[in-house]
Amino acid sequence: MISRRKFIKTSLAATTLAALNLEASANEPKWDKEFDVLIVGSGLSANVAGIVLAEAGLKVALIEKMSRLGGNSVISQLDFACVGSDEQIDAGIKDSIELFVKDLNKAGKGFNDVAQSLRIAENSKRSYEFVKARGVKFASKLKHLGGHSVARSLETEGGGGAFVQTLNSHFESKGGTSLKRVKADEIIFDESGKVAGLKVREEYKFDKSLADDDMQNTTGDSKFYKANKAVIFASGGYSADKEFKAAQNPRLALAKTPSSPGATAGALKTMLAAGATPIQLSLGRYSFGIPTEDLVFSMIVDGKNSKRFMNEDGDRQGLSDKILENMQDNSSDKFAVIIFDEVGFGSSHDPKRLNKFVEDGKMKKFQNLDELAKEFGLNLEVLNSEIKRYNENIEKKDDSDFKKDLSKVNPILKAPFYGMLAAPGISYTPGGVRVSLNFEVLGLKDNMPIKNLYAIGEATGGIHGYARLTSCSTPDCISSGLIAAEHILKA
Repeated sequence: MISRRKFIKTSLAATTLAALNLEASANEPKWDKEFDVLIVGSGLSANVAGIVLAEAGLKVALIEKMSRLGGNSVISQLDFACVGSDEQIDAGIKDSIELFVKDLNKAGKGFNDVAQSLRIAENSKRSYEFVKARGVKFASKLKHLGGHSVARSLETEGGGGAFVQTLNSHFESKGGTSLKRVKADEIIFDESGKVAGLKVREEYKFDKSLADDDMQNTTGDSKFYKANKAVIFASGGYSADKEFKAAQNPRLALAKTPSSPGATAGALKTMLAAGATPIQLSLGRYSFGIPTEDLVFSMIVDGKNSKRFMNEDGDRQGLSDKILENMQDNSSDKFAVIIFDEVGFGSSHDPKRLNKFVEDGKMKKFQNLDELAKEFGLNLEVLNSEIKRYNENIEKKDDSDFKKDLSKVNPILKAPFYGMLAAPGISYTPGGVRVSLNFEVLGLKDNMPIKNLYAIGEATGGIHGYARLTSCSTPDCISSGLIAAEHILKA
């Protein structure tokens, strides 16, 4: 039998606990929908994490603010750097995790998280096998892309659109839910400090005409979504957010962007408002309209004063940075102009690709320099003077102006001439929130994980550092989705 004293003591404890539970529930919102895991975003990493969780029997929803799924993933080629793929083995290529890590760290230039580099390399084959098993197909051809020591990059059949559509179909076949035009506005915490869900807006209508859609757009109906186990932000970066980029690094705002208009900083700001640690928000990973290894055969002149201002030989980051720096120095909004003559054009590493640029109108062909100067608004007299000096330097094999190795190039003499704008683009932002190796979001206040809050893919920051090695976003997104989901299942 229980004693009277013990009965009273137990009853008091139960009453106190009940009162606390009532207080907690009173402070929590009235939930409109309930899931085990909410994933903000619908691109590559979102679908991978969703598949792992849905296959384990959890109730999972992807929420996407746009009217279509996939984000930037569907407009990317999604080339895939992988050590030990079937294609690499069939080609007899010797590769290793250590060599891949070395290449990643070289591109990161000390700004990257070396432990995360190891994670990407070690999990690249597992990521490849995961998506192949769920229907993603790769071409048999391997690519040896810039910055990689060996050929290890796979080409996705159908590009990013086919990749993401295949995974999303599998996710939904396992009971997952994809919700479009739902925007995450606020992270909701319970009384213990754990993430409990999200305040969202349903029927949200993104408006690309607004200077800052995240701040100015008030469309949609507010709802509260409960997440019993976790909230994952797989919301991508902010490459299309001109206002936010300018605030972090004015140079980034000068670059064009091929990204989805929905690639704004709204989701990032939502995580920061909840106490997440921001990291490397001023960095940008540049894209270029032409293979940068071909620029060594060209001359590049300032779009405003028609003068040569740089060494045309370099990687995409260095070349892009010089072009944008020159625009800043000259208070100009005019991009530089790339000029080839017939010999330089024919020296390309991939002449068929350049000819395709001409066919598509990205690059233009001219019978003389007068036509070229008129098309791009250049001063013909200054341009002729700059080309003459450049050719004289080539003859002397000495670029006293910008230290370019002129031993492997020819003078610009022979018509037809070719021109295109040197317009760096930002399609990937290395900055985001700081995460653990399990992709738990780390708090700014104490550097500890914010309970039940995760970030994966491009929503994270500090992974790649100064420059993300080409074709490495894919293994990063897939492996981060796998690891985060597996950690949630173990919790």
